[in-house]
Amino acid sequence: MSKYGVSTIRERSAGGSLPETSEITPVSIDASRSLLTQWWMQRDEYEWRIDFLRSRGLLPVLRHLIAGIGAMMGTLSALNVYAPPGGDDAIVRIGWAVVAVGSFGWAARWAFRPWPTARASAALLVFVDVIMTMSALLFGDPNLAMSGIPILLCAGGYVVFFHGPRLHVAHIAWCTVAVVGIAIWLASTTPGDGLQLAISRAVIALLVTVCILPALQFGFWLLQGSSMQSLTDPLTDLTNRRGVDVAVKRLNVTASTDPHLSALLIDVDGFKTVNDTLGHAVGDEVLIRTARSIRKSVRNDAIVARWGGEEFLMVDRMATDQAAVVAERIRAAVSATGDPTVTVSIGVATCRPSESDLREVIEAADAAMYDAKATGGNRVVLAESVR
Repeated sequence: MSKYGVSTIRERSAGGSLPETSEITPVSIDASRSLLTQWWMQRDEYEWRIDFLRSRGLLPVLRHLIAGIGAMMGTLSALNVYAPPGGDDAIVRIGWAVVAVGSFGWAARWAFRPWPTARASAALLVFVDVIMTMSALLFGDPNLAMSGIPILLCAGGYVVFFHGPRLHVAHIAWCTVAVVGIAIWLASTTPGDGLQLAISRAVIALLVTVCILPALQFGFWLLQGSSMQSLTDPLTDLTNRRGVDVAVKRLNVTASTDPHLSALLIDVDGFKTVNDTLGHAVGDEVLIRTARSIRKSVRNDAIVARWGGEEFLMVDRMATDQAAVVAERIRAAVSATGDPTVTVSIGVATCRPSESDLREVIEAADAAMYDAKATGGNRVVLAESVR
């Protein structure tokens, strides 16, 4: 059985055909169920996806693209106020006016305000689902309404990329109710083969709005997991060395107005002795415990990475005095927890972005860290350039 749950095919016989006993085992049902369960139980990695786009400069482009879609929908709805496609009715005109105002407001939110939080993003999705469904119903004809329902695919695509399966299920439920309701409307108002027409059009609409996107989201989840793993240290779950540059781009955008960039290089004192005397399993536990202590001692937005071996890196926007306080907090937190007790030596360096870059700050912090170890360890040393 291979690692993917599919048994390998036995070697061909001399005649080139497979032996009669050859058998191909299907993918393990239990493995598939386990993978689907992981997908369903996944955390909503909304912030990671935003950071991914922000680090590549794509967030403003996507934000204005979404705003453009809203503005286009608002413009078409405004035209329908003056020339309703479903008949000249005051209620229909009012409905189109509501859709127009809602669409323009939604577009303005995306165009002129920062990218929304996860909660605000979910609320905007619900709002646009309602607006899009309302616009389909306002045509006043079930055939036209059914033709307009696939516009919900736009909202579904947004959910696929930015949100998890739970919100996607809510979107699917909304689409299903809308399609079934329009299908009933179509069947009841179409004589003769109305039921057959309603079922066939409903199936097509559901295939487009419901069946395709979950498969795409599942595939995207698999790709995202692979991408995240490439930037994450598997032992400590911290950012790895490769992921620091990506994380710093996020920090430059989301951090406070403090122009200082501080780096803390943290090394576990006597780690080789721990490994040699107590074993690598205990050494791994020490690294995991140290990583957790560092993470709990800093801001949620701060970058904490395993820099290599028993070295850790913390990067954040803060002035020298604040960085020194954070470093001391980390030193105390590490030495106060766990058995065996370990200590850390910490080097601190700070600069303004215009004076230096991240690499130079890390090098200065690294030199200060070695000074801390040379003077006995379990202490914090500030780099000469920031004293």
